[in-house]
Amino acid sequence: MPNATEPRDGVGHYTSVAGINYQNYLLILHQILKPKRYFEIGTLSGGTLKLASCASISVDPRFQISSDVLGSKPACHFFQCGSDLFFSENDPSQILGGPIDLAFLDGMHLFEFLLRDFANTESKCRSNSIIAMHDTLPPDVWMTSRNPNDPRRQQSQQPGWWTGDVWKIIPALKRYRPDLRITVLDCPPTGLTLVTNLNPNDRTIVESYAEIVETFSRTDLDEQLFDDFWNEVDVTSSNNLKDYFNISSMFWL
Repeated sequence: MPNATEPRDGVGHYTSVAGINYQNYLLILHQILKPKRYFEIGTLSGGTLKLASCASISVDPRFQISSDVLGSKPACHFFQCGSDLFFSENDPSQILGGPIDLAFLDGMHLFEFLLRDFANTESKCRSNSIIAMHDTLPPDVWMTSRNPNDPRRQQSQQPGWWTGDVWKIIPALKRYRPDLRITVLDCPPTGLTLVTNLNPNDRTIVESYAEIVETFSRTDLDEQLFDDFWNEVDVTSSNNLKDYFNISSMFWL
């Protein structure tokens, strides 16, 4: 799919985020990759957690699970706390008995939180593990406010959606970690990004954290920055079946 260059005149980029729903795409990943160890931040009601059939860890400050998310999992560990506290007290690779194979990050919708979650998760992965991140392709700027109560969100075509500014993780990783392999997918409603070619020993994000946060979090609802992002981002069609096999070919358990 070509880069999206629609003018943002109130309509936004909704037609460019119209592939396979992100949960359906995650299910395809589980079916193709067959991970042995799954890690998730941001579970809420458990829609994504139930997709896993392997040993899993779920981290959420306030679970709202009301359905069977255990399924056939041999083990599932629940930590009702913030992700920073989880990582300060736990090592997911020790809990799971080895490095994380597949991770899904959907925690607090602020760039600096996702940046920390990514760095902490990468350190417990292997090089060909995959980290999936949600809300990284918001179709309009108004849902990207850092304040979920910002009245400007009402200008969005979907005022009930709040992605925060986690989309900034894409330009940040491309600038500071060009070694990573990043695939931005057009999965509705707000995008899904896959990252592999990981390096659990890399300290770039940790050592440059303050600089990265200052660079990417100092502006809020910056329309020009958001337009520049959409003009530059390379969006991959989630409907292209050959891409599933490209993903599986770079992931060896």
